[in-house]
Amino acid sequence: MTDSSTPPPTDNPVVVELPPVFARHQAAVGAALRAELESKTLPIYDSLRYYMGWADANGTRRHGPEGKRLRPTLCLLACEAVGGEPADALPVAVAIELAHNFSLIHDDIEDGDRTRHHRPTLWVIWGEATAIVAGNNLLAIGDMAAHRLRAAGADTAVAAGHILTERYLSMMEGQYLDIAYEGRTDVTVDEYLAMIERKTGALIEGAVELGALVGAGGSGDVVDGLRAVGDDLGRIFQIRDDVLGIWGGPALGKPIGADITRKKNSLPVVHVLEHARDAEKRELQRIYAGDEIAASDVERVLEMMDGLGTQSWCQDQAAARWDRARARLASLKLSTDAAREFLELGEYLLVREV
Repeated sequence: MTDSSTPPPTDNPVVVELPPVFARHQAAVGAALRAELESKTLPIYDSLRYYMGWADANGTRRHGPEGKRLRPTLCLLACEAVGGEPADALPVAVAIELAHNFSLIHDDIEDGDRTRHHRPTLWVIWGEATAIVAGNNLLAIGDMAAHRLRAAGADTAVAAGHILTERYLSMMEGQYLDIAYEGRTDVTVDEYLAMIERKTGALIEGAVELGALVGAGGSGDVVDGLRAVGDDLGRIFQIRDDVLGIWGGPALGKPIGADITRKKNSLPVVHVLEHARDAEKRELQRIYAGDEIAASDVERVLEMMDGLGTQSWCQDQAAARWDRARARLASLKLSTDAAREFLELGEYLLVREV
């Protein structure tokens, strides 16, 4: 297990900046995503173009940053890694990304989040009812995009459809558990990790599995191996996200302890609640029982986390999964370029700052 106070293993360089593989696929992914909404003329699709970063709230088209597009990038990389053509996997890459944004639209409503990426969320501008329908529309459009995979062969298309449905269901189960855990101070670390494996991990794992499936033209050991790597990457992504939600404030434009203030049940919070001593646990329960958490209480929770080494512990959990993923990648005997790009991407997820 890697100590989080030191860099990850040094046989490969640590990548803090976005790896080059994202730039290589950005144009193709962006064009394919935009094409799915291009012919849609009802006003509700303007709200979706806004949410995807392609338009202002008044419907005026814009060309600004659209995010990392992690999931479709992973899908196309996995396709390449097994010798396939990335263009063949674009239908499922698009489906995965649209499903991800569907979940974010609904998450914003459920969590009452008023901003995302420094802009008002969809429900804030158009109302909750429209946002719910818009999110559902986006998921349906993603399913329609996935149907274009039939060109890759009927068996592959059917298998991909099953995987997509399973991953969607798992994601929604995770969201249910996340909602069910709200307000609870007795959620265990194991329960939380099982939840994020569904809510966040399902689509990341699915993206890698689907790309490999299309590239290989069917299932097999290498597809199974890359699916397992995707599972590890999903866990790493969410753990790092949770660390940044507590300690990564400046890089994200948030105050330190932002997720404590929001009373968000993230991994650091679950860890401190589970491992605090009796007196501190009672204090934590008092803090979290209130309607709001005062700045002084946020400082107190941070002190308890510091005393328990919570940040290092969380980072170690991510590093352990990365060690396992790297061993799996080595066993798959991918091409030198594919292995390097997976390693760069994994190292980035482990230490990313945004």
